[in-house]
Amino acid sequence: MRITRRDALRALAACATVPVLGRSPAGAADWPTRPLSLIIPWAPGGGTDLVFRAMAPLMAERLGQPVAVVNRPGGSGTVGHMAIRTAVPDGTSFGAISAQLLTAPLLGPSPLTWHDLQPLALVNVDAAAFTVRADAPWRNLAEFIAYARSNPEGIRVGNSGPGGTWHIAALELERRAGIRLTHTPYAGAAPGIRDMLGGHIEAVAFSAVEARAQVESGQARILAVAAPERLPGFPDAPTAREQGWPIELGAWRGLALPPGVPPAVLHRLQKVVAEVVGDARFRGFMEGQGFGIRYLDAAGLTDFLEQQEATYRRFFAG
Repeated sequence: MRITRRDALRALAACATVPVLGRSPAGAADWPTRPLSLIIPWAPGGGTDLVFRAMAPLMAERLGQPVAVVNRPGGSGTVGHMAIRTAVPDGTSFGAISAQLLTAPLLGPSPLTWHDLQPLALVNVDAAAFTVRADAPWRNLAEFIAYARSNPEGIRVGNSGPGGTWHIAALELERRAGIRLTHTPYAGAAPGIRDMLGGHIEAVAFSAVEARAQVESGQARILAVAAPERLPGFPDAPTAREQGWPIELGAWRGLALPPGVPPAVLHRLQKVVAEVVGDARFRGFMEGQGFGIRYLDAAGLTDFLEQQEATYRRFFAG
């Protein structure tokens, strides 16, 4: 009988709840005994950074130890994901994972896949948004596309780089609209948006929330969000679908551990993450910033990763 990674994770979680000689699971009762590190594979100021910086102090409250956010950008997420993979497997180092963990191996040689990490939890899913400066000549997606058709590669679009969710969103717009854009990779949304406002690029394809401050201040305008319906936090931003382009793509953010973390520690961290996602302070931050909330435990995240991997395989297969 074939045992899947999902089955193994569920077995580990179950084992973590079984008392040993009348005591708490080994390593869980007094863990952690030192500060923790939450590795972010992206630059400060982006959506992933914001979400987990909001989580870190609430996790620290429950764990009784500081949780330091450590940014390790580079290689379209690969540098940070490798830092998670090679961390000491005692549970005190864990980190954020996103779609680049799945797409990098599909684009070429990659030092790791999601199977090299221990999934911990999913906390967020967000739709892509196509955003331009407020003084850009395009008022809607149709005008943007018309210009791109007349000026092949004349629009520079900032995104997360080859294999990233936002890069795929821009590629999907190209494919459906029959246009060619010039893709400009960034280690995070913040530097891309700064360059757009500075006139170095014409547009960005990141999540709506990552451009929220610029949109609300009147510096930027969202042409379309790649969602099935308008986002609650951005009711004035039309969907691509309602403008005639049925594009629905988004980012997700989860947490993972290095392989070999004791089951009891995995169980403890999973419980803490679930509590934080349910905390009114975290939910208030997420809703106030426009981030979507979706929680899945380790087994659920494993299923999710398997499904996402299959989706990206179909995409790259054309």
